[in-house]
Amino acid sequence: MSKKVDVVIGGKVFTLVSSEEEAHLQRIARYIDAKMAEMADGEQGMPLDDRVSSLLLALNISDDYYKASDRLARLDVEQEKYITELGLLQQENSLLTEQFRALQGEYTRLQKEHDQFIEAFDSAKPQERNVVQLPRPDQRKVGGFR
Repeated sequence: MSKKVDVVIGGKVFTLVSSEEEAHLQRIARYIDAKMAEMADGEQGMPLDDRVSSLLLALNISDDYYKASDRLARLDVEQEKYITELGLLQQENSLLTEQFRALQGEYTRLQKEHDQFIEAFDSAKPQERNVVQLPRPDQRKVGGFR
């Protein structure tokens, strides 16, 4: 639905008819007004006729547009690189998660084996243990003398 919006550009009020939001139209008007002010600052006492002024304004706005368009294209390329890198990192994460789960399973298996060994060792008679009794540190010979 079209609506009328008053904007100020170059000190003059213009009525625009558009389906765009008023805030958007006001933003555009402020941008054009600022560009016109930049041009007026650059004239240095030599006023330009309306045609030259309009041409320079169009050139300035086109320059801004193409710079923004080029920046957007660079950002798109950069975003694609990040998306690719993210995909690779997600694959690596999946692989590492699988490896981690396998290691957890191995750890659980070894822990059970260890517990069974300790249980079997504790339940065995001392003579069946085949354990060599080492002397306590305070009973060891030092330098062959004791």
